[in-house]
Amino acid sequence: MTENSWFRDYCEKTTSRSMKYFVMKDRSPAEKLFWILTFICMISITFGALKVLIEVGIDNPTIMFIENTESAIRDIPFPSINICPSNQVRKWVWEKHMNTNSSYWENLQYYRAEVCSLDFYNYHGNNKYLKDYFDIDSITNLIGNCSISCSEVFQSEVKWENLTVPNFCRFIQPKMSPFGLCFTVNMMPSFQMFNSDYNERYLNFFLKNNSYIGIERSAWNLDDGYPPSSENDYLVNINPARTSGVSNYHRLRLMINTMDQEFLSCSSGSFFFISLSHPAEYMMFDPRSFIKTDTYTKIQITPLVKKIDSQLKRHSPEARKCYLLNERKLAIFQQYTQTNCNYECLLNETLTMCGCVYFDMAYLVASSVKICGLTKQSCMLKARQSSYLPEMQKICKCLPTCSIVEYEITYTSHYDDWTYMKSTNIVKNNSRGATIEFVFHKPYFTAYISTSIVDFNSLISNIGGLISLCLGFNLINLFEILYIMIKMVGQTYTSNLNANNLIILRQKRET
Repeated sequence: MTENSWFRDYCEKTTSRSMKYFVMKDRSPAEKLFWILTFICMISITFGALKVLIEVGIDNPTIMFIENTESAIRDIPFPSINICPSNQVRKWVWEKHMNTNSSYWENLQYYRAEVCSLDFYNYHGNNKYLKDYFDIDSITNLIGNCSISCSEVFQSEVKWENLTVPNFCRFIQPKMSPFGLCFTVNMMPSFQMFNSDYNERYLNFFLKNNSYIGIERSAWNLDDGYPPSSENDYLVNINPARTSGVSNYHRLRLMINTMDQEFLSCSSGSFFFISLSHPAEYMMFDPRSFIKTDTYTKIQITPLVKKIDSQLKRHSPEARKCYLLNERKLAIFQQYTQTNCNYECLLNETLTMCGCVYFDMAYLVASSVKICGLTKQSCMLKARQSSYLPEMQKICKCLPTCSIVEYEITYTSHYDDWTYMKSTNIVKNNSRGATIEFVFHKPYFTAYISTSIVDFNSLISNIGGLISLCLGFNLINLFEILYIMIKMVGQTYTSNLNANNLIILRQKRET
């Protein structure tokens, strides 16, 4: 049977009625041509629609929806709390070296100009002491000698879940910020935050300021959360800490001190800069709050949680536009977050454009790298703007994480009688400060789920629906086509074999 006869036989016997019209003897050539063109048109429409469907599934695979059920607040960590005192220079050090014409006095003025530079509306340094660069060793010595210590800031009692935590500095890690030395509560241990070489630089830089004793690895991560066996919420026993409610028994209460009489401040007076982040991020400046002295502040925290559906994990990071745990390695940080990645990108871009790095990045770089002075501010601003340009983001590849935990804050304040607090020994010495309570706003949260627009099941359903709608095809038609093709191949093979056998027989007869 010829290929033409096989095709005619299929068209006559197939369940697809449109193809029967191709070979009906009582149909005119014009009718046959009409049905052939209609069939070809439907095939084009079908494959065009399938192409669009597949492109949507590959290039734009995500959609966000709100989870149907609420999750307990204990499923996410308490935020990492960054506390930056404005008091960064000790009076006795300033007075001891004042007007000595020594390099230490010169560096001391540079340092104060740096930590007060964000208070530029009120603080006016002497411009003759501003310069392009200064070295890391001088910053390390100045921070060790001049900055307020953890024990001075947290000299009063701290309460976590209504329990007094003694020697709270054991659970605090130092940080650098544009304000100078800061302290953070509930951050992952530095040996899990930084890669080994950078962790060594971090520890050496903060040698005089680090009282943290955490040695156990944290089992929490953004994608998987806490392990099922993790039950204890106490700050000492689990890192990062978490809580299960919103009452006074589920709060973190800090009484932080400024030691005004012992320290110089910028001209606007003493304050505390407070910011929140999740425990795997080194530094964030949003959400933030400036806390004045002699005040009581209650900060209520509302989490924003985003999760990823398991179907979406099959896509590439470029398609889903986010990274899962360990999909993106950083040079400095072990923990990938978009903030950590942008921080690293900014460091590299500033070093390339300005030949130096930001003052608050001094703990990350080798001793040979220069630190930018205030006269480099315009260059640093250009580097910051450049690091967020689309072309630079393509190089840095700082996509967000697929699982996200962010925190929003609202707070109310009222004046506290600091004289009474001194008389009752709640605060000691001649310090002034502030009382801050951190607590979640609600005991539950509703997460946002990122899922695929077109998953495997819906893709199969849409493909079947399109083919059935436009062509009237179904699985039976597919098996019909396979059956005919197999018969054609078999018949062709048999015909060729018989022809070869005849040739061989003729050759034998002739010989």
